[in-house]
Amino acid sequence: ERETAGGYIRNVELIENYPGFNGGISGARLAAEMVKQAEKYGLRTETAEVTGIELFSGTRYVGCSRGQGYTTNVIIIAGGSKNMKLGVPGEAELAGKGVFECAFCDGGHYAGRVVAVCGGGDAGVTEALYMAKIASRVILIEAMPGLTATAVLCDRLAANPKIEVRCGMRVAAITGRDKVEAIELTAGAKKETLKVDGVLVHIGLEPNTGYLEGIVPLDGHGQVIVNERMESEVPYILAAGDIRSGSPRQVVTAVGDGAIAAITAQRLLQETE
Repeated sequence: ERETAGGYIRNVELIENYPGFNGGISGARLAAEMVKQAEKYGLRTETAEVTGIELFSGTRYVGCSRGQGYTTNVIIIAGGSKNMKLGVPGEAELAGKGVFECAFCDGGHYAGRVVAVCGGGDAGVTEALYMAKIASRVILIEAMPGLTATAVLCDRLAANPKIEVRCGMRVAAITGRDKVEAIELTAGAKKETLKVDGVLVHIGLEPNTGYLEGIVPLDGHGQVIVNERMESEVPYILAAGDIRSGSPRQVVTAVGDGAIAAITAQRLLQETE
């Protein structure tokens, strides 16, 4: 694990659709409980960033940063996803200076301020709803003609007087000298500049598979192509969760993928004995 076990869900304030928690559960708590349960049965964790995989006739080698490496028989890739970037001027330059990705982590810096949230899917709307508890005003910007979030989230959004929704508008640039001062929007020939103190970007996710190119087959979205047993086309390399092709990117389905991959891995290990 590159950072902290649990990954993306640790930054989710409330997960409402995980079975067994009728009132929802915070992502951080759910991740911590999962790790605690796995450690009870012998899980060993190492902090390192995987940089590549080498294939040998009888084994596989996982190379990591700082010269670390691990030789193994079976690999289950469960590296999850990362936030996509807007790719507009000012985004990289003002990262950490008003451009941020996590309301739960960094939202407190914008108490009483105006924040633009980019992204009208479930994740973006969830972030906007959280920011509305902190900021004085939230402007939700979606490039599509309408929001793509689930109905229950859209209803909560519509009922919140602190949130303004702008659909059909694209972010052209984020401006400011030493910090975010404004965001420039376009809609066809129409241009508009909004003064904001922060820009939260949550327009979608992309899989953490850059280091896998040329090692295992990836689909057009960069996800690992697997069969129903979570096996890639490369023997003894499996993938589970957001990182595998066709994933609905839900915690509950990722857990199911993990169970399938673990059962497959156990069978493969038994066959090699």
